Amino acid sequence: MKKLTAIILACLMTLTFLAACADGGTPVTTPTPAANTETDSTPANTETEAQTEFDADRVIALFTREDGSGTRDAFVSITGVGDDMYIEAVVQNETAQILTSVETNETGIGYISVGSLSNDVKALEIDGVMPSDATIMDGSYSLQRRFLVAVTDEKKNDPLVQDFLDFMLSDAGQEISSSRWTKALNNPAAYEPSGLTGLLTVGGSTSVEPLMQRMREAYIELNPGIEIEISGGGSGTGINQAIEGILDIGMSSRELRDNEKEDLTDIAIALDGVAVIVNKANPISGMTIEQVKEIFTGEKTRWNQIG
Repeated sequence: MKKLTAIILACLMTLTFLAACADGGTPVTTPTPAANTETDSTPANTETEAQTEFDADRVIALFTREDGSGTRDAFVSITGVGDDMYIEAVVQNETAQILTSVETNETGIGYISVGSLSNDVKALEIDGVMPSDATIMDGSYSLQRRFLVAVTDEKKNDPLVQDFLDFMLSDAGQEISSSRWTKALNNPAAYEPSGLTGLLTVGGSTSVEPLMQRMREAYIELNPGIEIEISGGGSGTGINQAIEGILDIGMSSRELRDNEKEDLTDIAIALDGVAVIVNKANPISGMTIEQVKEIFTGEKTRWNQIG
């Protein structure tokens, strides 16, 4: 009986399996499609955007500093532009404005302190000489001037003013001057912190201002009891306010005039070049002093007139 029961159960199981096969119960393995290794037939876009050719027939966009600017005074004096600045020249009141104007105008030209140059514009060779520390120091770069501080006799006798002047002319101060500009002294003396306390006011040339800010930071680090307030406004403003006693020290990037020398003593803290700058798209790399003069007096008004 037990054998018969086992045989019957085995038969039933076999029938169930056969039925499942007939009904498709056994899963069918579907071949996995081969990966599509065919290279995309769409060609890659290797074409680069063509650069726009500089149109030298366009009118030169001229940018100059305002009257009273030490940079302008030095520039017009050395180039011979004098009082004949072209009436179409756009006047800008700060170095940063000249930089921005030339950077954003493909036909632009302007002039700034060499110490304020950035990679956003292109400095030109003048008479075949690039502005640099070496060419300013040896005099081969002709567009150069002194960075001055100016004080009255009364202020010069102030211990705090005198100590800051000593620092600017010391080895520490002249090292700062040579970081981006050219030092005014070859063998400066060492400086010892004074331990003084108080407030100094300094103002004037926006070209000298970046150098003065660095001087201030280094000096205050050595003399934490002293504070120095620095303002811009241009060389003329700094000179006039120093004469009037509004400022302890005036900053100037031009030489003092004879009437100003009656009230002030000037002291060179650095040497600087005046860089003639153009837009980076301009293919020109250099000019003569005479060509610079011709542009800024309006004798030449288009880039194709410049060789």
